[in-house]
Amino acid sequence: MNDHHPILSLHNVWFTYPNGLRDVLQDISLELHPGTINAVLGPNGAGKSTLLHLILGLYPPRRGEIRIGGRPLTAHSRQSLSRQVALVPQREHIPFEFRVLEYVLLGRTPHLDFLQMPGPEDVRAARQALEHLGIAELADRRVSALSGGEHQMVLIARAVAQETPLLLLDEPTAHLDLANKRRILVLLRDLARRGTTVLFTTHDPETALTVADICILMRDGRILHQGPIAEVLTTEKLTQTYETPLRVLPVDGTRVVLLDFAPY
Repeated sequence: MNDHHPILSLHNVWFTYPNGLRDVLQDISLELHPGTINAVLGPNGAGKSTLLHLILGLYPPRRGEIRIGGRPLTAHSRQSLSRQVALVPQREHIPFEFRVLEYVLLGRTPHLDFLQMPGPEDVRAARQALEHLGIAELADRRVSALSGGEHQMVLIARAVAQETPLLLLDEPTAHLDLANKRRILVLLRDLARRGTTVLFTTHDPETALTVADICILMRDGRILHQGPIAEVLTTEKLTQTYETPLRVLPVDGTRVVLLDFAPY
């Protein structure tokens, strides 16, 4: 695919949940290009998770169009879509007693025919995903025995093993300690360098500042601002988005975001 063509585009997308009284997403338009890291920021209720679910095809938009790989979402079969886009949810209940390697191998399902068993290439992809995340030693552990942070890392490994050109992550660093948070951000940069397009939601402007190329600020189901990180993550725009005083300050060649406790 030519880098000038978006891998994902949304055009004037509106969405209301069944029996819902209000639009959860309102007139959303955006484009994501190959090899970029895109952060969606906003307070609770902004519509960030819902946006990811629409891109994944879990809900149809009420109005507007979503295209992945240049084709309308509706033109993709479920398997075709699963080969294009993977999702790392905030949390996932796993009802069976999977070992970690078995669970990560589920990410290979879109690449298999019906009832086909995973082969050596699939096992290689699963083990490689665990190695990229620095958790290869967990391969034989039961998923139910993992800590919260380890569980989150395994969810990400499964999506990485899926080897899709578009990776969606919903609050991927929310429950991680600093070492694992750094691991995830390094992984996202590495995936982007190899051509994967990353779209992740976060409450944390610092995470976006660390790793994202493009930032999308949302509030009440609308996009308030979007564009290159340096243009979007400003004191004024963040304060507007979160409706609380924030300050973006330069420190040692980078920028940090602080709550502004000055009288106001």
